[in-house]
Amino acid sequence: MESNLENLEELFKKMNNDNFDTTSILKWGFYFYGQSQETLQKVWVELTGHDYNLEELVDSEGEWKLLVTKLDILTPLKLHKRNIAFNELAKFCGADLYDGWDVERI
Repeated sequence: MESNLENLEELFKKMNNDNFDTTSILKWGFYFYGQSQETLQKVWVELTGHDYNLEELVDSEGEWKLLVTKLDILTPLKLHKRNIAFNELAKFCGADLYDGWDVERI
């Protein structure tokens, strides 16, 4: 996924307007896709020890999906940097794609 800091800044403004307190801890989800379970397990191994939780590692119509979550306080800049790092992690581990993030209140 391509990360754009200006877009993230606008999304954070919208989130705050929708009563998301982006200065508090939120549950952030991050999605990776690959052709095999083993490839995505490599991604997961790289993330262990960094307070991520494994939510899903499932075969979704012939393609594997990994969803990891983390309780965190992120700014647009921190999320931008994380997106860049996750793109690099996906490439390093041989995953097909880092497909972005979602966020939930806790």
